[in-house]
Amino acid sequence: MQTNDKPKRKSNGHRLPKIISREDAGALLKAPNPRYPTGLRNRAILYVLYRAGLRESEVCNLALEDVNLDQGFIFVQLGKRKKDRVVPMDEETIEWCRRWLDRRPPSEWFFCTLKGSRLSERYIRAMVARMSKRAGVYLRDGREKKLVHPHTLRHCFVTELPEDGLTIHEAAEAAGHASITTTAKYLHVRPEQLAAKLRNRPGVGR
Repeated sequence: MQTNDKPKRKSNGHRLPKIISREDAGALLKAPNPRYPTGLRNRAILYVLYRAGLRESEVCNLALEDVNLDQGFIFVQLGKRKKDRVVPMDEETIEWCRRWLDRRPPSEWFFCTLKGSRLSERYIRAMVARMSKRAGVYLRDGREKKLVHPHTLRHCFVTELPEDGLTIHEAAEAAGHASITTTAKYLHVRPEQLAAKLRNRPGVGR
């Protein structure tokens, strides 16, 4: 009888995306000082990460022509798995991007350094961590307290879409998910509607 000597792959269990509250996200967005060019740019970047759900690489790769502030759309080209998608922006995100547009140096990149060159993904990660510490906003991961990562804001974006009334298919389209199975896991992160129904169940008496 043959035996399979290959070690079994250890399961990591079912882990949900880690997010922060809306209140903490608001505090994080306010951390950069918009009186300075870099602060204004970084606040606009935080809005795009949180309110449009872009990945840090997608933010860095945005060309000037990819951001249409008049119509309120971001054209993400060659995102994950080389997929394109169009993401609508809300009014606040449009406003902060417009303010950055008025002060940015000439560049082919929408979000650029003050000399006009492309920002790096490393810079975005470091900036978000720095603003996380400045705002006193941390991520609870098991027993650890961690600084916020750019992808944390994307997790928040996808989690909040169904809470704000979007269908799972609309949320998947906005996030650029290849399958709604990926989007569905976010329904369990903060199950407010389920909690409301459970709290309103009839009592059993005493």
